[in-house]
Formats: sequence, C-alpha cells, structure tokens
Amino acid sequence: MKLHTKILLSLLAAILFGGMIRLLGAEDFASAWLTPTLGLCAEVFLRLLSMIVIPVVVSSLICGIVGEGKAGTLGRLGIRTVAFYLISSLLAILVGFCFVNIVQPGIGADLSLQQASGESVGEPESWTELLIRIIPSNFVSAMAQGDMIAVIFFTVCFSAFALTVREESRLRIVHFFQAVLDVVMSMTLFIIGLAPYGVFCLVTNLIIETGFAAFAPLAKYFVTVLLALTVHFTLVLPLLMRGLTGLSPVKLFSAMSPALLTAFSTASSNATLPLTMACAERRAGVGKRVSSFVLPLGATVNMDGTALYECVAAIFVAQVLGVELSAVKQFTIIFTALLVSVGAAGIPHAGLVMMVIIFKAVGLPLEATGMIWAVDRFLDMGRTMTNVWSDCVCMAIAAHYESDIDRDILYGKNVEVTLEGKSSL
Repeated sequence: MKLHTKILLSLLAAILFGGMIRLLGAEDFASAWLTPTLGLCAEVFLRLLSMIVIPVVVSSLICGIVGEGKAGTLGRLGIRTVAFYLISSLLAILVGFCFVNIVQPGIGADLSLQQASGESVGEPESWTELLIRIIPSNFVSAMAQGDMIAVIFFTVCFSAFALTVREESRLRIVHFFQAVLDVVMSMTLFIIGLAPYGVFCLVTNLIIETGFAAFAPLAKYFVTVLLALTVHFTLVLPLLMRGLTGLSPVKLFSAMSPALLTAFSTASSNATLPLTMACAERRAGVGKRVSSFVLPLGATVNMDGTALYECVAAIFVAQVLGVELSAVKQFTIIFTALLVSVGAAGIPHAGLVMMVIIFKAVGLPLEATGMIWAVDRFLDMGRTMTNVWSDCVCMAIAAHYESDIDRDILYGKNVEVTLEGKSSL
C-alpha cells in the first residue's frame, strides 16, 4: 500500500475513533487513559522528525552546491541559474505570504494548541539580533540548539569555500557527504514511513480535545495553499519567462508536460529528473550542456512550491495560536523558508520534515504539524509540480541567454518531438 493511502486511512481511522469517543461522551476517560499514550507516541514521531532535520539539510546543501560546482560550471551559466532560483523561490514565498495574510485561514480557530516552550531557540526581537543570530559563534552549539539559520549559513559558507580547494579535496568532500546523504535519506524514508501512525495519534488527540473544529480552518488552509501555488505556477513563472526571453511559456509547458504530470503523480522531483532531462532535450530543444547543469541543480536546491508551502503553514499556525507576528518575525519566516527550501530533499513529504525548522525558528509547537499532515498529500503533489516547473522555466531562461535552445523543436516546426525508444521513462 502506498504511503499516501496509508496516511489517508489513518486519518479516516482517527476521525472515526475520535468521533466515537466524543459521541459516547468518554472524553474524560480518554483524557485520563488514552491521550497520554497517544501523546507519547506522537512525541516520539515528532522527535524523530526533529532528529533527522540537521543531517538532511547539511548533507543536501553540501552535495547540491559542491557536487554541482565543478570546474567552470559556476561561471556565467552558474551565476544566472543560482540567481534565478533564489529570485523565483523568494517570489513564491511572497505570493504565499500575501495569500495567507489576505485569506487568514487560521483566524478564529480554536484548536487548543499552546505555543511551544523550551522547543525554540527563541525568535529574534530586532533586526540586529536576527543579523547576529545568522552567524554562529559556535557551529556545534548551533546544531545542538537547533538554530537552523546559523547552521545553514555555516553550511553554505563551507560549501562555497569547498569550491575553491583543489579538485582532489573537493571530490573527497562530495563523496563523503554523498555517502552521508544516502544513509540520511534512508533514515528519512523510514521515519516518513511512520507518518500514518503519527497522524493517527496527533489527529485522534486533536479530535478528542476540540471535536471537529480543526477541519474548517484546515479546509481554508488547503484552499489558500492551492490558490497561491496556482498563481505562482500560472502567472509569476510564465511572466518571468516571457519577460526575460520572449519564449512562449505555453509551448514550454506542452513540451515538458510528461515530466510535470509525472512530478504531480509521484510527488518526487528526484524521481522525475531523468524524464525532465529527456523532455528538455527532445521536446523543448534545450542543449545538453544547459539541461545537464540546470535541472540536476534545480532538483536539489530549487523548491518554489516547498518554500511557498512552508511560509503559509507557519503563518497559518501562528494565526491559529493568536500569535502576533512582528515585522522581524515575519521576515524570519520568509528568510528561513527560503533557506529551508534549498535544503529540502526531493522526495515525497520532505516539506513536512523541513517545516520543523521554521516552527522552531519562531517558537511554534511541533504538534501543530499533525494538522498539516492531514491534508498534505495533494498539496505535496501540487508543490512538487511547481518545483519542477520552476526548474524548467529557469532552464529555458538559461538556454536562451546561452543561445543553446532550438526554437524549431520548442515550437514544433516540422520536428518530431516524441520520446520513442524511451518507454522506460
């Protein structure tokens, strides 16, 4: 049985079980005997998620930056690619930020959640404090405290300077952290495989305590994320492409549609990468030099949909809790979402693992992720397709400026643009 099916079944079981307890009026009995056990199981699951965050982010970032930073690749093409990825992710976050503040899906919800205490490294109270906190005085201490902004800053600096050492040393770094990443990904997949049980415990406890009050704001949250993803996918990215290249976004979408549909169905940008590269060369007319650099790098570090989703989720939970977000705290969410999206793994539900970082950064309770898991699968499919579409748009822009795109193939002018012989894709 697929994971998302298990999660949906566990959600249904939690609704039925929790609803039955409330129907029988056994909330007091459940609170005394059942909820402590469910709470313990949920806490174990959440701590496992927290445990894996730093290894995933550090190894993913180093492999993504150092592994792709081969001699000569960080020239003009590399600078343009990285610049676009940062800009598109920032625009995605701002789109989500605007939608969640306009719709305000969490306002008025009473979900009996309390702000975390002792879990957070403490939200910055001023711009000066935020700037100082970005630079760790002790990297090991920053990891121990879960201060992900400082950890990511050090990791990016380490990766950037690793590109300046001799090739032999760089390859040793890549091979070591790639091995670490392989192990960490195996651990991550195992922990994510426990999600159905975590969802059951979290949602059952939520229903016992609040009834079904959680589902109305969840529906508004779901629609908010979906609308924001749609706007970024259909308006922001196409306008960027049209404005910077004059190429048709519709033609590019048509050419890349097999990869985009695969991304939607698998919810994994990494699993989609071979098909994305095949479509880029055979259907979009992009040269191998550009596609072989831009797309693998994008599958590793460019996560527009994930960045948007993280921002909306954090502000939604803050609204549920009635937490007043100052300008500094809102910037912290935006900045952390941008950094976290770079370190997110291209596997299903990876965004939920990364969400732990943002929640800790601004002092939100990790228990609130139980609500998010309940509606994550379809949103995960949508944000993965957005991630891959952003990679494709960046690839087209880079190919345009590198004069490495065949417009006849892209526009289908007397050229066969199929994937014959590639049925395995």
